[in-house]
Amino acid sequence: MAGNPDRGQTVFRMSDTEMPKLLPPLRSLLPAEHGSWFMLGFPMALGLLLRPSLAGACLGLAALCLFLGRPALRRLLSQRRDPAQLRALLLLGGAAGVLGALALLRSGPRFLIPLACVSPLALLALRADVERATRSLAVELAAQAAFAGLAAALVLAGGGPLPQAGRAWLFATLLGGANLAHVRRFLGSAHRLEAPELRQRMALVHGLHLSLSGLSVSLLATGGLPGLLWTGWTLLLYARALRPYRPLPARTLGWREGGLSAVGLVLLWRALA
Repeated sequence: MAGNPDRGQTVFRMSDTEMPKLLPPLRSLLPAEHGSWFMLGFPMALGLLLRPSLAGACLGLAALCLFLGRPALRRLLSQRRDPAQLRALLLLGGAAGVLGALALLRSGPRFLIPLACVSPLALLALRADVERATRSLAVELAAQAAFAGLAAALVLAGGGPLPQAGRAWLFATLLGGANLAHVRRFLGSAHRLEAPELRQRMALVHGLHLSLSGLSVSLLATGGLPGLLWTGWTLLLYARALRPYRPLPARTLGWREGGLSAVGLVLLWRALA
């Protein structure tokens, strides 16, 4: 019985053809910068600990969706069109919109106040990200302050007062900035930068840690034992940042900083509660 000579070839070509992907791989949506996870996670956890609520949970999930959509948005704004990335951006943006609307219905519009205040900082950081500009400490501090606005928004979404929301924003920003200055100084020493650059980075370490400790003394230390413990913790962080540089594996550095951040989160939560 005669067969079709092209049939096998046709089947081979069809099986060899890849179907277009509906969504991109998850790893392409996960920001590669480990520090950005701290910028999001610390304010989100702080706000939810201070004022847990269903509205706050919806708002936090909306922020997570927008965070995961940032790589796809960056590709789109950089004129790198990818249908799968565009679909992921639309899906994540739609989910963020629905979750944000639920938070608005549950708590009212008060949480929009801090988000509106930090939006210029968020746009500044996004512009630098899209343009692949050198990430100066100023840009990183702007991003940190923008992310810290989420802590204030979550406090307000949970029915907290404005002063508590403002303090949550202030200390999340200062703690993140002090950690950024410390890590930049550490990496500068590891990369053997010139002495003037290292002195400049050390000056920023002094300025941000002293600001954090000074405001902790004036605003939180008088609030009893939790405030005193937090203030003492900020002084320990400052002493840690002043230690001479010594080589440390990146993984060890990451786990150490992560552990210190977890301890700091608990202490700041109790001091602000």
